[in-house]
Amino acid sequence: MRRLLHNIIFIGVLYILFPSFVMAEGKNFVVVLDAGHGGKDPGTIGSAASHREKDIAYNITMEIGRLLKNNHPEIKIVYTRSTDVFVELGRRAEIANKAKADLFVSIHVNSLPKGASKNITGVQSYTLSLSTADTNLEVEKRENSVIALEGEAAKKYNYNSSTESNIMFELMQDYDMKESVAFAKMAQNEMTHTAGRKDMGVRQANLAVLRLTYMPSVLLEVGFISSPSEEKFLLSKEGQQSLAKSIYNAIVKYASQRTGKQPQVEKPDNTSAQQQETAQTPSASNTKNPTTQKTVYKVQVLAGDVKLKSNDRQFKGLKCEMHQYGKRYTYTYGSASTMEEAKKLRKSILDKFPEAFIVTFKE
Repeated sequence: MRRLLHNIIFIGVLYILFPSFVMAEGKNFVVVLDAGHGGKDPGTIGSAASHREKDIAYNITMEIGRLLKNNHPEIKIVYTRSTDVFVELGRRAEIANKAKADLFVSIHVNSLPKGASKNITGVQSYTLSLSTADTNLEVEKRENSVIALEGEAAKKYNYNSSTESNIMFELMQDYDMKESVAFAKMAQNEMTHTAGRKDMGVRQANLAVLRLTYMPSVLLEVGFISSPSEEKFLLSKEGQQSLAKSIYNAIVKYASQRTGKQPQVEKPDNTSAQQQETAQTPSASNTKNPTTQKTVYKVQVLAGDVKLKSNDRQFKGLKCEMHQYGKRYTYTYGSASTMEEAKKLRKSILDKFPEAFIVTFKE
């Protein structure tokens, strides 16, 4: 009983101190977009001195923000930097915590040490881990190395290890870690399928910028600048836009799941490679009396540029419906007349499609 009481008290404290622990009803979803490095910290460098991680991360971050602002105004955007300035890791986390953010997304570019293979390419999504795997040591060293530029400010990275603070952190961390992994999987899936990048998986590392935030937080390594082919892609406008669209898709999908809201907005420009949070049947625009349109909720399980057969094994035995938008295909499961029914429908297939989300149609 005493243990239960302690847990209740701590959860109550968490609700006060860390609002992202519970999604308040009616609260707009807040996402913090963190363009890695900046100012005196160029990040990793490519084949030329002008090929800098800070610039690539900034361009992708600004494009994500533009897409969100134009198509999902109900999602509030906060930037840790919107110009080429140096921002301490602690300050980045402070911005997110002060904004009471629901999600923190940090954009970075990967690199391998000199002498390593130049053929390694792909995207990785990192969530926080307090234990270090050897395979992630290079990422930790590189992304945490900025602390050396912070001087006295670096002292903030020491932590209180009291029993009370550890219990509180564990409660918060359990929730945030699960949500971080959930978003990381969405982002990884989008960068792989929408941007066509090689999947190098969701990983964990002890990264300071993630450790200081009090909400689901993910650091995305969007490619290896140490690889000539991927460097070219990362520096191109097309490459940066496709990565931005991928991360944008993941944010919209995650926000929809967290809030249960299905924003009724127009489709983004040039969205042949984007998943839509809201959809409309082709015949809806020809309806003579739009005021009598009926809203139908369905669960989207897949999307892509390939037309799948009804018995394709990717559907995992489910009977799915195909919807075509230009050269883009989306696939939905079931149909419901209310959001509550749709949530139950989605829950029933989460074992097969953990990233499934609800979309609306007008009939």
